[in-house]
Amino acid sequence: MTLRIVLLRGKPTAGKSTAFHNLLSDKRMDNWVFIDHPGIKNIFHEFENETKKRFGKHTLFYAIKQLLPLKKDIILEEMSRETLMSNLGKEIKKYKYKIIVFQFEISFKTALKRDIERSNEGKHPFMGKLHMKKMHQMHKEKLDKKAIIVNCDKLNEKQVVDFIVKKLR
Repeated sequence: MTLRIVLLRGKPTAGKSTAFHNLLSDKRMDNWVFIDHPGIKNIFHEFENETKKRFGKHTLFYAIKQLLPLKKDIILEEMSRETLMSNLGKEIKKYKYKIIVFQFEISFKTALKRDIERSNEGKHPFMGKLHMKKMHQMHKEKLDKKAIIVNCDKLNEKQVVDFIVKKLR
């Protein structure tokens, strides 16, 4: 049996967090360990952004390092293959884990619409057009060539979960 670390990454408002939480409650994923990377970062909310990110990553990597010997499949969001391998590559290879990346894609137009909806609902702070453009460009430049693309313009929440679960079977 191949052990897996699944990474959900992609553009803002594409649905990574929604998919993460929907997968968490899906019975087909009962034996998986879910690690909420954004939640870990938010534990350190009283610090400025760079310190919060650094503490979040150190905490995340420590947790993953402790989990790997338990030989459980792991799923987390907002992490790149490169960052994971540069920090835990030796351990990932030692325990023979395979990294699977799901790259969430969304059109800029839909992302802007979702940004407004989410901020109006109080779910997330408003990012705005300039920041969204910058983030979309960054994700385009850092696209994982081995990633499985999740087209969130064409798939609804349930279809995204079914797509991911099917790819993991």
